[in-house]
Amino acid sequence: MRKGLLFVLLLMNFWTTTTFAMHYSPRNVIHGRDQLALGISQILQEYQHADIGVYIKSMKYGDTLYAQNINRPFVPASIMKILTAESALLYLGPEYRFRTQFVTDAKSIDNGVLSGNLYLVQSGDPSLTYHDLVSMMDVLKSQQIQSVKGNVYIDDTAFDQIYGAPGWVARDAHYCFAAPISAGIVNHNCLALQVVPGSKPGQLARIMTSPHYYYPSLQNTIMTKSRHSRGCYIKLGSYADSLALHGCMPKGHYAWGISYVIENVINYNQSLVKNLFKKFGVRIVGHVAPGKAKLTLSKVGDHESPPLRRIVTDMMKRSDNVIAGALFKKMGQVYTQQPGSWENGGKAVQRILSQKIGINTSGMRIIDGSGLSQYNQISPMQLMQVLDFAYHHIGTNYEFISSLPIAGIDGTLKHRMYNIARKVRAKTGTMAGSGVVSLAGYAVSVNKEPIAFVIMVNGRRGTAWMYRGMEDRIATLITQYQR
Repeated sequence: MRKGLLFVLLLMNFWTTTTFAMHYSPRNVIHGRDQLALGISQILQEYQHADIGVYIKSMKYGDTLYAQNINRPFVPASIMKILTAESALLYLGPEYRFRTQFVTDAKSIDNGVLSGNLYLVQSGDPSLTYHDLVSMMDVLKSQQIQSVKGNVYIDDTAFDQIYGAPGWVARDAHYCFAAPISAGIVNHNCLALQVVPGSKPGQLARIMTSPHYYYPSLQNTIMTKSRHSRGCYIKLGSYADSLALHGCMPKGHYAWGISYVIENVINYNQSLVKNLFKKFGVRIVGHVAPGKAKLTLSKVGDHESPPLRRIVTDMMKRSDNVIAGALFKKMGQVYTQQPGSWENGGKAVQRILSQKIGINTSGMRIIDGSGLSQYNQISPMQLMQVLDFAYHHIGTNYEFISSLPIAGIDGTLKHRMYNIARKVRAKTGTMAGSGVVSLAGYAVSVNKEPIAFVIMVNGRRGTAWMYRGMEDRIATLITQYQR
C-alpha cells in the first residue's frame, strides 16, 4: 500500500485521537445534515452585506452537506495556492528539484585559468539563498579555478522579466510578500536589516547586517534624535549598486527591523556575482553581464533545491507568495517550453486542472499562483473539486494534506481555532484592503468522518477580522457534526 493511502487512513485517526480530541457533551453535537445546515444558515444571516460561498462535502461518503453560491465566481485570495500546490505536485512531481548551475564553453582548465565564458544559469528556485551560491563558489575553487579568461554571464531567461502579475496592488510592491518573481530569486528577493540608534542624539544610527544575505554598498544618513522625538521614519532607496537609508530614529534601547525588496533583480545579481568572485579570489578578465547559455555547455558546478514536496509545504504553511509565483511560472515554462510567465503559468495550471483532475474551468481566471491578484476568479465548486481530488489521489494526497496549516498548531492557523485544535487542516486567504477572506481544507467530524469545506467571502473592506470569526464558527460546527 502506497504511503499516500496509508496517510489518509492514519490522518483520520490522527485528527481524532484522544490525546487532543475535544470531549463533546450532547449539547455540542450536531445531529444530521439538516441541523448542520440550520446552524450554518443562522451564522450566514449575520453577514448578508457580503457575497459568501460555502460548500461542505463528505470525503468518506461523497454527499453534499451544505451548499450556497457554489457556482458563483469569487476572488479567492491565498486559497489560490491550493490550485498551485496540487497542480505542481501532479505535473512537476513531489520529488522535482530546481537546479542552479555553473556551465562553461571552455574546453579545459589550464593552470587555474578557465579559458572561456562562465554562465550562472538560474532556474527560478524560490528556496535559493546567498549561502547556496557561496557553496557553489566553493565547488569552483575546488576545481582550482583562479581566473575566468572570458565573461561571466548570468542567465535568468527561465522566466520572463515581468515581475509582478496583473491585478497586484501597486503599494504591495514595497513589501517582501510581493517581491519580484524572477528566475534569479536569491533570499526571496528581499533583504533584512536592523537599525540601531546612536548612543547620543545627533549621531548616525548603525546598520546591522546579516551574513545570510549579500548587501550592496550601504549609504547611511539616518540620524539619532532625542528619546521622545516623534514623526521619525526610515526611507530606503537604491542608486546604481548601492542602497541608501535616510531619515531618523529616536534614541532608545531597541533596534528597528526593516526589509528591502530587491526591485532591480538583474543589477542586484550582477553585483552579488562580482562580489562573490572577488571574495573567493577568482579573477574575471571580462565582464559580468546578462547572457543566455546554450544547452550544449559543460557543467562545472550546481545546486539542487529541496524536493518540491518540502517547497510546497513551506508555501502552504506560511502562505508564501514568492514560492507560489515561482512554481506558477515554472509550470508555465515546463508546459510551454517557453520562458515562464504569468500568461503561460495560468494556461498551464488551468490545463493541468482540466486534464488531470477533470475540472470544468469555465469562468475560472487564473492570473497568478499566490492569490495576490484581484483579477483571479474561482468558484467554490471548482475549488471543492480540487480538494476532493487531492484527498483521494494516491499519488499526491500525503504531500498535499500534510502541507496544510493545522488549526491551533502551525502555519497561518497557529493562532486560530484553539477550541478545535488539530481537527482542521486548511489554507487561509485574506485581502483585507478588498474585503476578501477565505478558508478551505478539511475537518473531521465527531464520528471520525473526513469532511472538505470551502468558505469564500467577498465583502466590505476593513472587516477581515469579522469574516475570519465567521469561518472559525462554521469550521467548529463541522467538527461537531455527527451523521
